[in-house]
Amino acid sequence: MISYIRGYYVISVEGVEIEKFINLLIRSNVKVYNVKRISKTKIEFCVNREDMKDLKRAYRGNNFDIKVKQKTGVPFILKRIYKLKGMWICAIISLFLLIMTSQFVTDIYIKVPEGINKDDVRKELYNAGLKPGVYKKNIDRKEIRDHIMLEFNDIAYISINVKGTNIFVTVTKKAETLKSTKDSNYCNIIASKNGIIEKVIPRSGNPSVNPGDIVKKGDVLVSGANTKSLPEIWATTFYEVKKTDSYEDTIKEKTGNKKRVYTISFYDKKYTLRRNIKYKDYIIENKTHKLSIGDYTFPIKIEVSTFYEAKNKKISKNKEELKKEISERAQKEIEYIIPPSARIIKVDHDYKVNKNNMLEYVLTVQTTENIAHTYALSKSEAEEYIKESEKNESEEEIPKNPDKRPINDIRNEFEDKDKEENDKSKEKDKNSNTN
Repeated sequence: MISYIRGYYVISVEGVEIEKFINLLIRSNVKVYNVKRISKTKIEFCVNREDMKDLKRAYRGNNFDIKVKQKTGVPFILKRIYKLKGMWICAIISLFLLIMTSQFVTDIYIKVPEGINKDDVRKELYNAGLKPGVYKKNIDRKEIRDHIMLEFNDIAYISINVKGTNIFVTVTKKAETLKSTKDSNYCNIIASKNGIIEKVIPRSGNPSVNPGDIVKKGDVLVSGANTKSLPEIWATTFYEVKKTDSYEDTIKEKTGNKKRVYTISFYDKKYTLRRNIKYKDYIIENKTHKLSIGDYTFPIKIEVSTFYEAKNKKISKNKEELKKEISERAQKEIEYIIPPSARIIKVDHDYKVNKNNMLEYVLTVQTTENIAHTYALSKSEAEEYIKESEKNESEEEIPKNPDKRPINDIRNEFEDKDKEENDKSKEKDKNSNTN
């Protein structure tokens, strides 16, 4: 290893009585090592770089054939690099550019939960200043986070992580329990969808519908219900899915002709090398080439768009297979629509051919389900409801039929009649006495 750092030569010597030359080198204080005999008249050995001058002095006046076979070591490598000035100048410039470009954002990767549009989040991030080509040290995470959370009410938190030249944004959605704040224990039960009322289970509140009534989505079913004892409103509901398809399918078939269009992207700017595409019908295939080392991604990307010339080809479909295909598609869609709590009562299938010679399939499912949806009342609304209910109770008429009246009310009525009769008899007595 020390010889490699200092540098050494691999020398080849050829001649008669080579051993005498080796002994001469040793007497001249030349360090000779790794001696190998190639043939009777030829040997190889290694000499340190600093002993090369002594070897040249010892060689003068001899008839041996000496050749430098190899130069090995760090000094020789540095000398070769120094001679290739263009290479190390380009290396320094490349290193400088690499360091400079690593300070800027190349790509932004966004992860959002279901219910939040990724494109809208990306647009607002761009408006907040977080986009490709931005200097990483100028990114104010708190300011960007506050801007996004003000624009989107459904977002609870947004994390921004910088890894190399890439930005990873993760969005956390608000929980359903955090969105709705219960101001009171009172609520109205409204219809979540259209249906025919089958059964009303009024655990609390005043029902406003009866079995057999037809209700629409949003109608009030029970008013003044208690959230701790919610009513159930079971109704017959209908779900319908319609699918149409043609007996002939048109596909695009490649002819073999193709043209490529190249798009060069530098950060968020794109430059397209356009070509005239004269194909009437074509198929596009895109492929992006980018160079990345670990978390560092170079800001230059090349997108290759290949345009394949295509021609339309019509294929006839089997009638039974087409029926099976569209029925499977309709069943998958209706399974997604019907809630798990609904009970399926009846399923109707209807196939027909419409005016455009298209096969039309209608799938109708009749179910029974609880259509009660809770609409929470605020404190002011709850107080107003309580006042109205108390007012209605106070204004309630006393029934004339004694069988339906409370016992206390009947007793009070008889007591009032007795008082009136006593008063009348006292007045008569007074009148008779005066006469």
